Amino acid sequence: MLNHFVRSMALLALTITATSAHAKSQLTWKTVLATGDDSIPAFDNARKKIKSILETRGVDSKNIRELSVSEDEAQGDVMKTTLDNIYESLGKLSVRGGDACLVHLTSHGSPRGFFYIAPKSGLTPVALNEMLEETCGDRPTVVLVSACYSGVFTGEVMQKPNRIVLTAARADRPSFGCHPDETYTYWDTCLIETLPTAKTWKDVHNSVVACVKGKEDKLIADGKPIKPSFPQAFAGSEVKGLEVP
Repeated sequence: MLNHFVRSMALLALTITATSAHAKSQLTWKTVLATGDDSIPAFDNARKKIKSILETRGVDSKNIRELSVSEDEAQGDVMKTTLDNIYESLGKLSVRGGDACLVHLTSHGSPRGFFYIAPKSGLTPVALNEMLEETCGDRPTVVLVSACYSGVFTGEVMQKPNRIVLTAARADRPSFGCHPDETYTYWDTCLIETLPTAKTWKDVHNSVVACVKGKEDKLIADGKPIKPSFPQAFAGSEVKGLEVP
């Protein structure tokens, strides 16, 4: 009887493992990576590095769309960053059943809640929500926003059961590292350090929060009069345990 029980439990464990592996293998990630300013190289640096990490993790390069404000960067397959082009890039990914959406936006931010796109236009949470509803629909969707005041993108309009939203700062706080001498912003640096080994997006957020806090604590210890950025997260009921590609 005991041996039968042990064999049954082992078979159950194998079944669960196989089911989980099958579910993960069936999730095809469709990705848009966009920068919104070219006054410093950090934003385009992050875009290119995150693309490389995602490809290493198995995301097919044909399922990654890139956009840049920089005239030098917006060449070949990299489109110029505009609101229309972000929408078009999402649409061209042809998201359907079995797919998941991933959007990474990095730039300077605005206290008005706009994701800054040089020179004068911006992407609001309302506009981004409309784009995602039309292109990603009810598929699992992850939005990463690296910018000052980017917590506005975790507000009610973006809160859907199939979405995860991670941002670099609270809605009323700046983020840090937007400096010509920095390779990436602080939040992007921490994201880039975390992505290669993270299992779930919850793991990503927790690790990035700790990493950012360490960097900001050092600034404070060095006498910089800053307020912590407090990176934010929202996770809908359908995707709380969603795995990183």
